Amino acid sequence: MTNKVAIDDLAEDVFGLNIRGIRSIATLWIQPQRYFQSARSPDWDNRYTPSIRLWLSLIALSSLLQFLWIGTDTPLVAAYAAGFEDAGVTPAPGMTFQELGERAALWIYAFAPAVQFVLFLVILGFYPFWGERTDYSLRIRNLFAIMMPSATVMMLFLPAMALIPASQLTVFGYLIGLLTLFLDTATGYRGAFPAVDGLARLWRAGLLAVAILTLNVIANISAQIAGIVFVSVVYA
Repeated sequence: MTNKVAIDDLAEDVFGLNIRGIRSIATLWIQPQRYFQSARSPDWDNRYTPSIRLWLSLIALSSLLQFLWIGTDTPLVAAYAAGFEDAGVTPAPGMTFQELGERAALWIYAFAPAVQFVLFLVILGFYPFWGERTDYSLRIRNLFAIMMPSATVMMLFLPAMALIPASQLTVFGYLIGLLTLFLDTATGYRGAFPAVDGLARLWRAGLLAVAILTLNVIANISAQIAGIVFVSVVYA
């Protein structure tokens, strides 16, 4: 006898997200204190999807949709192609600068999440300013939970890169950074620091948001260097 497989189960198969996962993200937007309280329970009170799984699921979903902003004619690819041409790189026989740009974009967006993940675990897993004693596992749970609202917004902003002129991509990146900083600070303030309040909570949430943004910048720069070097060596 075969059990019935629901659409919810199929969504879990494809994206790692199901109705519980979507409800978890909604809770982090609307009432984050409930989610952070459940993070203190080994099984999340059997109510929410673990924050690391949510983050990894969004990374997987963004990888599936990245053709929207890493397509052949997108400004991002054009910017990388122009960079290779300006640097005097010679494409391999049969390849064009446009194809080099496409491969660079694909490799950079493959490297970036991996570098981010490692930096978060190795560095921010030891963030000490929670206002109470915390263990490593709870800090990691809270960290990835804090980033979920901004990560969901990124799912909307990344496809918009296909519409942004190449000359404006840097400004667009700054705006995303500021929005991420605000959302991470707000989410942390609203639920991740229950042992303190007022200014004591605000500076802790703000400092952690700055640390997250700093590591994201480091990860993206590192991924760009690695991706460009890799493409230059393998495809040129």
